[in-house]
Amino acid sequence: MSAKETTARIHLLHHKRRRSFRRWLRGPRALWRRALETPWIWVVLLLVGGSVALETGAFIFAPRLLAGAVADRDYVASRDLLLLDDAATLAKQNQARDKVLPVYDLDPGAIAQRDAALEQLFADGRQRAPAARDEAARAALNKELAAGNPAAATADALKLGQAQVALLAKKGFSAELEDRLRGVLGQALRRGVVANKVLLLDNRLTGITLRNLSTGAEVVRVNLFEHLGYPEETRDFLEAELRAWSGYSAAERRQLVELLLDNLTPNLHFNRSETLARQNLAAASAGQVFVSIRKGQMIARKGDVIDETKARVLAQTRGQRQLRSRVPVLAGTLVLLALAALVAWLGLESERVADHSRRRIFGESLLLLLLSLLGAKLCFVVAGSLSASFQVVPLNAWRNYAYAIPFAALALLAGLLLGRHAALVLSILFSILCSRLAIDGEPLWVVVYSLAGSLAAIYSLDRFQFRQRLVAARVGVMVGAVNVLMVLLLTALAGPADWNAEELLFELVCALAGGLLAAAVAGFAVPILESMLAITTDIKLVELSNTNLPLLRRLAFEAPGTFQHSLMVANLAKEACEAIGADPVLAYAGSLYHDVGKVFRSEYFIENQRPGQNRHDKLLPSMSVLILINHVKEGLELARQHHLPAVIRDAIEQHHGTRLIRYFYNRAQELADPEAGEVREADYRYPGPKPQNRVMGVLMLADGVEAASRTLIDATPAKIRALINTLVGDCVDDGQLDHTDLTLSDLKTVGDAFVRVLSTIFHQRVDYPGFDFNAVQRREKRPASGALRIS
Repeated sequence: MSAKETTARIHLLHHKRRRSFRRWLRGPRALWRRALETPWIWVVLLLVGGSVALETGAFIFAPRLLAGAVADRDYVASRDLLLLDDAATLAKQNQARDKVLPVYDLDPGAIAQRDAALEQLFADGRQRAPAARDEAARAALNKELAAGNPAAATADALKLGQAQVALLAKKGFSAELEDRLRGVLGQALRRGVVANKVLLLDNRLTGITLRNLSTGAEVVRVNLFEHLGYPEETRDFLEAELRAWSGYSAAERRQLVELLLDNLTPNLHFNRSETLARQNLAAASAGQVFVSIRKGQMIARKGDVIDETKARVLAQTRGQRQLRSRVPVLAGTLVLLALAALVAWLGLESERVADHSRRRIFGESLLLLLLSLLGAKLCFVVAGSLSASFQVVPLNAWRNYAYAIPFAALALLAGLLLGRHAALVLSILFSILCSRLAIDGEPLWVVVYSLAGSLAAIYSLDRFQFRQRLVAARVGVMVGAVNVLMVLLLTALAGPADWNAEELLFELVCALAGGLLAAAVAGFAVPILESMLAITTDIKLVELSNTNLPLLRRLAFEAPGTFQHSLMVANLAKEACEAIGADPVLAYAGSLYHDVGKVFRSEYFIENQRPGQNRHDKLLPSMSVLILINHVKEGLELARQHHLPAVIRDAIEQHHGTRLIRYFYNRAQELADPEAGEVREADYRYPGPKPQNRVMGVLMLADGVEAASRTLIDATPAKIRALINTLVGDCVDDGQLDHTDLTLSDLKTVGDAFVRVLSTIFHQRVDYPGFDFNAVQRREKRPASGALRIS
């Protein structure tokens, strides 16, 4: 056997294997397409998968083994286990809480405040007392000082009775009395006056943490009896101090004690919130207690009474049946998911995607919603795990990490794959369902935050046109910016008590990261979902418009005239689609590939022929028509081989519709034998189908107009417009645009766009001085075969 035969056999074997593999793939692909067209499959998957995402362990019901029950069989560990001991962990955390001393705040500033008030009182009194010589003046002074008039006292006016003011006036508001009163008051406050000494003495065995509010210094105080309880112990202390004063009667000392007691407020306070925060921190730092179970270790033997420890271990290894407690919650979740599916079915009724039925769009929407819910669940679990791994602020709060969850990814994916309306409906449903995942029981912020980011993503798609890699970064930044604004808004609504600069900065970073992650997730998932769902996005069409791709390069080298024709058609179709609001990206990409089948037998098409070398001159019209028609079939085959999307294949198949190849039809009639029967018009028409949408209709018109415009010798705007009107009218009369929804207004706009482009192409230039390029007479008329360009 020769080397050539061996090589040929190897190539044949590889070809058979590839064909076998393709046939094997057709089965799963067909099954997948049928599944997408079956709505109830996706409703069931949404109910099951959504319940798993929204309700942890919703379908895990293990037999319940209570303490005190008798084991019905031997329970042996099937693998090495490290199980959390909830009771021991709780006991350890309680011990850590008990070790935290209560925090009491001592306010030294109260001494200066009372000193200033007494000093002002005595200064005013000494200033006014000499002027009050008669009884009426002294009574007015007493009344003014006792009322705490701002003219007579400070804003922290002392509480004075008439008898107390009279006593001070009697003593002439002496400096000695002032010093004595300030000294006694300062002694009491420096010892610390507490309102509830009974609560304080509950800690007499362990002590307290005494925190100085002025300096922030903390000390552990064990001797708690030296602090004064208010008012009983404080009264006793003041009476003992004043008892040693000479020159004062018992009644006067009682008045001074009452004056001091009324104006002395406790300055030692129990800080309940700080104590609780320190206890919670200590409990969180205490760690968890785990029980180590080795593989093969006997947990309980048959007939043994299961104690609390064994019941706990078995419950964690096998799970507990909690059917009664879970049924209401699970039923509510299922109803919520069913309502979400119903809203999606009704909300997406008018949504249109090329070659996709309403059932398929519904199935694809539920698939995106389900994948997003599962992804969000995973993100929330990761956020909770990260927060539990740190003890410092702001890394210990799960909500901070939750701001980085790419909620807007679903809006981007749905907008790119299914359209703006579908993205809006799915974003609302997703935001509501995600509220069930909020760990802290505050679902409203999840709804608001997720929906705001999703709306920003939808707006970004409309504004930026997601067709380049750089656009993904812009969309991510815009979504991140909206996330940042929502964090600031939520923080402002929470109130000043919850503001923390360090934590707020971390939240803003996470919010910005959430927007960038949404764009990254969408960029990663779009190619995968495009292939799974057989949907062609603008990104894919832009990629296919690269003329350096193998198929277009082959067209450029093997059929250069056709390639140039396709570029011109692409520009015409793009301009026209932009004018009427159709899809210009699809029009451009479809136009580049519409004649790709001409790479086979390219010399049979006029744009690739040299002057005077028309292959059709030697063929019968029927054979020429077969060659022309076959470029559509061969183009479809090439498109399938290169895995071009369905919309590009539609452009190849529909760009001629069922139009009549008029030149060869007329020629066949001229050459027909009258005895052989009439020439059938159907044999000289393209097989179709006719254009099924506006873009395909514009592509048909652009193809015909570009080819016909090459026949114009003096291409003035008037001639171009007349040519366009003739071709458009011929397509309309022939019924080629019946399925495109193109209105007469659209056709006029399309014609105007064609005129603008062609007038620019066929512009006139001034003759070059010294050159006579028009010396050679033009041919009066181009060969009749030039009409082939229309095909």
